[in-house]
Amino acid sequence: MALAPLSIQIAEFVAAISLDRLPDSTVRAVKRLVLDTLGCALGAAGAEPVRMLEAILPPPGTRSARCIGSGRHTTAEGAAGVNGALVRYLDFMDVYWSRDICHPSENIPVALACVEEAGGTGRALIEAIVAGYEVQIRLCDAFSFQDRGFHHVSAAGFVVPFVAGKAWGQAPAMMAHGSVLGGSRHLTLGVLSYGKLSMAKAIGYPANAAEAITAARLAGAGFTGPLAAYEWLFGRTAGREEDPGALALDFDSWRLEKVSLKQFPVQYALQAPVAAAIRLHGELRDRLDEVAAIRARVRPETLARAADPEKFRPTDRETADHSLPSCIAMALCDGMLTEHQFEAARFRDPDVMRLTALVEPVGDAEFERRFPHGRPGAVEVVLRNGGRLEAAEEVPLGDRDRPMEDAAVRAKFLSLAEPVIGADRAARIMALVEELESLPCLDQLLDLCAAPSTCLPEGEKAE
Repeated sequence: MALAPLSIQIAEFVAAISLDRLPDSTVRAVKRLVLDTLGCALGAAGAEPVRMLEAILPPPGTRSARCIGSGRHTTAEGAAGVNGALVRYLDFMDVYWSRDICHPSENIPVALACVEEAGGTGRALIEAIVAGYEVQIRLCDAFSFQDRGFHHVSAAGFVVPFVAGKAWGQAPAMMAHGSVLGGSRHLTLGVLSYGKLSMAKAIGYPANAAEAITAARLAGAGFTGPLAAYEWLFGRTAGREEDPGALALDFDSWRLEKVSLKQFPVQYALQAPVAAAIRLHGELRDRLDEVAAIRARVRPETLARAADPEKFRPTDRETADHSLPSCIAMALCDGMLTEHQFEAARFRDPDVMRLTALVEPVGDAEFERRFPHGRPGAVEVVLRNGGRLEAAEEVPLGDRDRPMEDAAVRAKFLSLAEPVIGADRAARIMALVEELESLPCLDQLLDLCAAPSTCLPEGEKAE
């Protein structure tokens, strides 16, 4: 008997996901990921690309979903687009490495929007989030979009209809058709993250996701798609032969527990060298003007995207937070690397630019051999008097091999959320996330995710 198409097999796997079969450790991991993702979104409230997206939002229909930060009501597609851009903007969200790379938290805005539209519960939110994470991570284990010249956000078309379908209670056949309708349309060029980066970085996944939600709606209405799309993807796109068996559609382990979080708001490959540079700041103290050369050792693969010529003269934060030389220079100068430095365009200041020009990126073959176990980076500073200082970071804090403690996740959330919504609202969000599986609806949680000034009665002004 012939096997069902992969789209159907994945849909049946998604349909079988339920809170009852999730171990406590997985539910705990979901809550950590939700808190981290909400912090990333709130920290980006008011960002220019997000304001542009909100300016063109459609009005809500019979059921609506809300935008984080502004509290504006729109369609699930609109909310997923805006909230997804918020999550992506600071480059502070989670990451998973395997055959490909992905940021599976980009499915959380989709789950929030679709569950809210359906009037669903916290339990439904957890199940929709798990569906998104597990499908995307398993696809990442089995297939590489990047090896074929595409950006990894191409996965959104395939994955998001499963998130929406799970939130809406669709039958497996409907979810399968939604996935292939979305997936066959959303292959995104890898140019999105090379050279001088643009605002398109913020909407790579969210724009695909918004259209993929519409694909899920079409499938729910009976619209059909090419169910063999996964077989075509694995077998008929240029690149090395892939093994669909690596999807491993079983319930023996939950891959979302292997996701890494970020300590710094930069591309994940830069986390370790930035941590090393921050340690060197303490040794250099007031001797930055004595620095004659800087060598930054990373995996060779990192150099193509993080150390090309455009990364030595970034003019916008989109390029700067993917720049190895700029991030190393800011960390050496300031002893830290935060979203505030990028917001203030610290990367354009003369002292930072001087050090940026001194950075020599070096691809270390030994680092490549140790990947993905250990994601090391090292920085060596040579002084004019010939003195040398060096620091290395084998595994950055937040990596799945060195996970953040819960207290660190909460501290990161508070640092991003409190300036936007205040300490009281931030504390209440943390409490609600702790009891997420018991929430009868998402209204209270999403009410708290709007900045207080956006929730005042008409005519009343914030202090």
